[in-house]
Amino acid sequence: MAHLHDTGYKFLFSHADLVRELLQTFAPPGLAPLLDYASLRRETGSFITPAMKQREDDIVWSVELSGQRVYLYLLLEFQSSVDRGMPVRIMQYVSALYDHLVRSKTVDLAQGLPPVLPIVLYNGDARWRHSPEVFDLIQPHPSVLREFQPRLKFWLLDEGRFSADYLEGLQGVVAAIFRMEHPNDTEETRQAIRYFGQMVANSPFRATIGRAAMEWLHYRLSHKMPGLDVPDIDQLLKGTDMLETRVAKWRSDAVLEGKREGLQEGRQEGRQEGRKEGRQEGRQEAEHSTRLQLLQLLLNKRFGPLDPAILARLPLASTAQLDDWFQRALDAASLAEVFDLH
Repeated sequence: MAHLHDTGYKFLFSHADLVRELLQTFAPPGLAPLLDYASLRRETGSFITPAMKQREDDIVWSVELSGQRVYLYLLLEFQSSVDRGMPVRIMQYVSALYDHLVRSKTVDLAQGLPPVLPIVLYNGDARWRHSPEVFDLIQPHPSVLREFQPRLKFWLLDEGRFSADYLEGLQGVVAAIFRMEHPNDTEETRQAIRYFGQMVANSPFRATIGRAAMEWLHYRLSHKMPGLDVPDIDQLLKGTDMLETRVAKWRSDAVLEGKREGLQEGRQEGRQEGRKEGRQEGRQEAEHSTRLQLLQLLLNKRFGPLDPAILARLPLASTAQLDDWFQRALDAASLAEVFDLH
């Protein structure tokens, strides 16, 4: 069964202007200026994998490289949980795509195969730390075999690595979509909704993607916040003020219900989430403090006394960021690896 993330993104990135913005903003360095975006064309995503299973969910686009009559095929493989074996899967998909192009006579082998850029959009909570290169999965082997091993790498967009400030600085609808994926609480959700609405309203592609973007927002919030009274699409296109107000009311109602009823097994997921938020409202600060202390103890034990700059940085981090640093600190060889210092 497809994840909510997968289904929603496949709907969004079926629109050429969103694919264009994705490439312009998040493509590998140096690629975006070379592409002729007017030539973007949706290709079939239905082909047979080596395992003889029909794949109809992939999003495949072709685009011309500026100044060259060469097509670049893009595979958007959406992923909402970490998969160490993703390079193997991508290798299968690319192989199946090439097989489809040859069998359908879309390409002539005498002229060569088109280049492929596989893109993995990942929005899971844990950071993706596995290599995107299939060669890195192969066991150590004699150098004489090295040239015969497969090599294929995908371009990873780990959305959780982008801070809210960074995404808002990009000023785009795709950045706003990524911003909507990782709010830490209801207030951040309201801020993300406000930014989302502003980016859709100001987008040069509003006429072609505005409704699709708001349909995704409606779909996502309806599933992630059960019971939320989400305005209809036409209302959302006029502005998100009403939605922000209703999100605040949803939280208030959930907290009150949580205080009144408490957590009870068998409740609906949305009510459970609301009661959990109500119970945790008074404990979040204590939990954050506990995580902070544990991280400081671990860092001191592994790396010695901490630099004042790091000590000042720690209390400003979110609970999720503290947890991420803690996991890194367990195996990191230096503080630089823990905090991505360069």
